[in-house]
Amino acid sequence: MSSPPVLPPLDGSIIVFPGFVDFQAQHNPDKPWAVYPSPSSPTHTKEISYLEFSDATHRIAHAVRPGRNGPEQEVVALIIHIDNILNVTLFVGMIRAGIVVSTSLL
Repeated sequence: MSSPPVLPPLDGSIIVFPGFVDFQAQHNPDKPWAVYPSPSSPTHTKEISYLEFSDATHRIAHAVRPGRNGPEQEVVALIIHIDNILNVTLFVGMIRAGIVVSTSLL
């Protein structure tokens, strides 16, 4: 039996969204962040842990703005066609990099 998840504080001490991601990665690293159907078997599922999600957002942040060089809060536009898991990961990674992210669903 797995242990219950550690819940983040709701007292305002975690201000930005990536902070909640980091909290979960630290306190609930093996808990599933996302569960989706396995591409190889429709009767099985795959999981992405909070730690894997957090690591992916850090990789994206470094890829889009290595070393956080350049101006803070730069506004960017993206035209992408990806699934929700990748979309959220990209969104959080860009916020982590200090880029202003706005979405528009068409």
